[in-house]
Amino acid sequence: SMAGEAPYAALRCAASGGGAVATACAAAAGTLRRERAICGAVYRPLCQRQQQQTMFSLVRRRMSEPSAGVSATVPSGESTSSAAQDAGAAGADNGGGYDARATDIACTALAFSVASGNRPQFEALVVALRTLLPPPQDPVLGPPEEAPLEKADFVWQEHDFMSGPEGNLKILRGFEAEYAKCVAAAPTGFRNPKVLAASLDLACAYIKNYALDKADALYMAIEPFCMERGLPWDVKCLQDMATLRCKQARQQEAVVLLEEVARRTPPHSATLRNLGTVYNMLGQHEKARDYFQTAMTLDGHTAPDKDDLWNIGLAKKNLGEYEEGLSMLFQALEGWKRDDPDDDVTIAKLHDSVGGCLDAMGRYDEAASQYEQARELYGRSLGTANPLYGSACEGLAKARIHGERFEEGFEALQEAFRNAAAKDAVHPTPLYELLGLALTDCVGRGGLSPEALTVLEEPISIAVRNLRHRGLDQDGNAGVIFERMAEVLLRCSPAEGDSEQQADAAKRRALAGILLERAGPLVEETTRSGQADLSHISMLIAMQLKAIAIQDAIYGRTGDARSESSQRPRFDSSGSAPPGE
Repeated sequence: SMAGEAPYAALRCAASGGGAVATACAAAAGTLRRERAICGAVYRPLCQRQQQQTMFSLVRRRMSEPSAGVSATVPSGESTSSAAQDAGAAGADNGGGYDARATDIACTALAFSVASGNRPQFEALVVALRTLLPPPQDPVLGPPEEAPLEKADFVWQEHDFMSGPEGNLKILRGFEAEYAKCVAAAPTGFRNPKVLAASLDLACAYIKNYALDKADALYMAIEPFCMERGLPWDVKCLQDMATLRCKQARQQEAVVLLEEVARRTPPHSATLRNLGTVYNMLGQHEKARDYFQTAMTLDGHTAPDKDDLWNIGLAKKNLGEYEEGLSMLFQALEGWKRDDPDDDVTIAKLHDSVGGCLDAMGRYDEAASQYEQARELYGRSLGTANPLYGSACEGLAKARIHGERFEEGFEALQEAFRNAAAKDAVHPTPLYELLGLALTDCVGRGGLSPEALTVLEEPISIAVRNLRHRGLDQDGNAGVIFERMAEVLLRCSPAEGDSEQQADAAKRRALAGILLERAGPLVEETTRSGQADLSHISMLIAMQLKAIAIQDAIYGRTGDARSESSQRPRFDSSGSAPPGE
């Protein structure tokens, strides 16, 4: 049972891993059946995307084999993992009615689901394999073996990940493959200290790459094992989970985790700086400044180093002490360029911080220049899908809009919105703010044609699917953002133009209608429950639904035209429109 959990966690990490996927599947099968090993060679072809036909034919052949068990021939030069061999050599039947062939088939399909990215099948197969586990023979477990946690245990998280998006992904997949093999070789799963340390290491590498969903899943699996071991395992886990929560825009949870770290350990400057960072994000800037200054004193600094300059400078900027804050931020930037000139990501973050201060001071062109430098560095090292790139685009958009350069601002806003719509840590608030800038500032004050808003249709659909996937479409916040999305779609969708333009506009109005119908009950419930008075949003929803009806009537949704034009795109359970719509 213990060994059954860890291989599944490893497989969730292995989007592609070749033999690593094979080894982890073999370990999962060995947990269930101790009669024979399932060879890595069976799964290796399944993990090569360029051999899709081989995958399908092998799976079909394997599932149709009449034998009760499946033996695989290992090609020359390859061998099964020691874990798989041990799994096959040890033990026998689980006790009456156990179907070994069913386990073989499920594990084969499991490897295939990983290779093909079929998440629904993967999750279902994990559940199916868990049902095959026998009851634990000895449910009482003793304390885990004592093991130190050393800095040398963390190799993957120390990688700089500045090889560009494709290079970083390749590196991360290599780490995932190593992790899968490590897990497969450990019969006790997460109770094995090497596996647990590797899990903490990989989770941090995920955080650095903003693969936040994977990091979250890994922490949820290993947290009880880290807490069971106590210091320093528990503190390492809590600190890193706090970092994750910050990147997920869940700062209140991060505060709870960091306060628990502070309770479990003597005063430490890193903990104080982390608390200062979180309180800065929560708007408690005086408290943040105090934490930063205490950390500086604890480190024995008579004068601030570049980290102190950065942290305290941000706090002063947020407190409105712009001149002093800007001076400190510039000093931090120059210090980093001097000491670590190749650290693109940190230098980009400092450009971002300087840009924010300049924007707050009304020096919009200078702010835009800082954000452009940050965007270039992020794009070169991390890629345009990284949330840090999106943050720089958002800052650039605001600086350009504040400086009344609306067309340039709208171009940056498009990039920022698309990035925010697709990221793991999607949240309604930044989506709402960006759409407000597009409507009120770019189209309203800036005089851009409402037709320009059509470029936001696709990222709006992406955002809706992402919110639904994460369960963020169930409350008043979702109702408010859905209403704002509908407003954007309606502004660019009058029943005008040639037949193709009118048809496209009708589709956008249809999507707006779906969003408004979903938003209405959410907003009304929020008002009725007393959480917030959103009655003004309810009025807007009613007005916009009437506007849709009027525009649809102009478009000709009556009589015979209704059968051709009234079909609205429908979202399936994943939030995507069915084929052809």
